[in-house]
Amino acid sequence: MGLVLVNPGSGPAETGAAELRELFPGADVQECPPAELAERAAAAVAAGADFVGVAGGDGSIRTVAEQLVGTGVPLLPIPAGTRNHFARDVGIDTVERAAEAASGGKVIEVDAGQVNGRSFVNNSSIGLYPKIVVRREVREHRLPKGVANVVAVWEQLRRGRRLRVELDGATHNAWLVFVGNGAYGEGLLDLADRESLDDHILDVRVVRADRPLARLRVLGALLLGRLASSPLIVTCRCAATTIDVSRGRVEVALDGEVETLDTPLRYESAACALRVLVPR
Repeated sequence: MGLVLVNPGSGPAETGAAELRELFPGADVQECPPAELAERAAAAVAAGADFVGVAGGDGSIRTVAEQLVGTGVPLLPIPAGTRNHFARDVGIDTVERAAEAASGGKVIEVDAGQVNGRSFVNNSSIGLYPKIVVRREVREHRLPKGVANVVAVWEQLRRGRRLRVELDGATHNAWLVFVGNGAYGEGLLDLADRESLDDHILDVRVVRADRPLARLRVLGALLLGRLASSPLIVTCRCAATTIDVSRGRVEVALDGEVETLDTPLRYESAACALRVLVPR
């Protein structure tokens, strides 16, 4: 039997446990506070569950996925949060599509990003990036997305703190470091345009803060749509990388959830380590 965990704090009312029991009649559907997601997912793996579903946003899905990486038990992502990037990237854009997967879907294998033993399904970052995303989403209610991006980046470049990072032996003063699970699109903040989830690569981007007029140049590149080709952006695609920071512990965003980890940060792509249940 499959298990479906429902984060009661995510999504609209129609994705509550009672409603999901009707859509997933063959599964054990349980409401689960965010703090208990990992424990219940691990228990389901130990009990031999056919799959573990989670109705929530990317943060909830990451928490459950971390317990399933390398176990062979499939994850069923049920889009019930704000963004639902991962669910959409595997072809599940509605709760009904998730129900189709549960009743007669197929299993695919995708990569998982990992850093110091912690997993992520979308991306990880240090520096200003998490704050940029939060401020952008706040402004999207009253500004076009592109304008909201620019305003959020400028706000953080004015007020944020630089990081001194060492990336595979090269030292940079940086505003932020972004590490994607798989290759993303050309724009630094274009996180809805992932090329694949099974190429076994990390998409690493460093926004440098050690050039003359760096703030203005980053803003100008954003306005002109040339940030991806800006000399202020150091990019690489690799299977693994090590990032050291000038302090022993650092805040790290994992799919929007912030954890404090010891440095150095050892990132790697766990190739096809996560099985996912998707519609046929």
